[in-house]
Amino acid sequence: MLTADDHTAYHRIGPGASNSLTCEFQATLHVVFVHFTNFTRGNPGIILAPPASTIQSIREIIKKELLSLYPDREIDSFVDILCQHRLDLRRHEIGMRKHEILMPPDAEWFREAISKLKKNVPVQYITGDTEFLDLHLKVSPAALIPRPETEELVKWIIEEQGGLRFKILDIGTGTGCIALSLVRGLPMASVSATDLSEEALDLARDNSRKLGINVDFMLHDIRTEKAPEGLSRLDLIVSNPPYIPAGEKESMDANVVDYEPASALFVPDDDPLVYYRHIAAMGKDILRPGGLLYLEIHENFGEQVIELLENSGFEKTELRRDINGKDRMVRAIKP
Repeated sequence: MLTADDHTAYHRIGPGASNSLTCEFQATLHVVFVHFTNFTRGNPGIILAPPASTIQSIREIIKKELLSLYPDREIDSFVDILCQHRLDLRRHEIGMRKHEILMPPDAEWFREAISKLKKNVPVQYITGDTEFLDLHLKVSPAALIPRPETEELVKWIIEEQGGLRFKILDIGTGTGCIALSLVRGLPMASVSATDLSEEALDLARDNSRKLGINVDFMLHDIRTEKAPEGLSRLDLIVSNPPYIPAGEKESMDANVVDYEPASALFVPDDDPLVYYRHIAAMGKDILRPGGLLYLEIHENFGEQVIELLENSGFEKTELRRDINGKDRMVRAIKP
């Protein structure tokens, strides 16, 4: 007797499967299913296999379950990220192979991923990785998920300082995305990086090892400690510090507030520039004359950050907008 357990066929999709084999398999499966359906009519003891999962069916389920939580474009991005991670497919392959049948473990993984997305878990924490410029990085709730705006900050530095033998400090490194990208983009540079979280530093060191990129990571809290020993006459300091006033938390998305580390996001409402003040003070001590500060900032505090830096003795300040037209980056020079 035919049963679902004995005669359910699955095709493992992956980068090596041929389109002709896929089509032949699907045609055969269709014929078997039709004959099997005819055979089972009038035989109530036979159990039909449940519908097999495909990329297309997974996409439809994700849209149905998440439509009230996320816009269409973001949902499509989730599908792409999940398929690239789990099935090792390039983006252009996902649409071409959307009707291929998933192996049961893969289908179950997607169901679990959908359940997590419904609970607002960031998709990057589900996959455990993300892309930053040309780097593939491990991520975890120990550190912020790298953003495109921070990529722009790194590009600005590389465009202006390429080819120089710089000594650089990254303050608040998180995943290590800025520090690692600067070593990759400025191969003659020597880069150190600090964070106040040992868990974040473990993550950054793991990324450093996997990428084969050398960065000197150090535990340090700029608010309460002097400059790390051995750091002096630096050419450049870069930082994407916490800058969101705590009062804005209520208006932010749950997938950020509920899962990403608050210590890397929020500052007191009555002192939103606290990190910039300490960075400026340290910069005055350990930057060489002509040394540079590059900072990511809150879109509403551009002029205040500029004023703080100029009052701290920095000059030739420049405020730059991001791809969305928002004030997002500042550069300043120590005279």
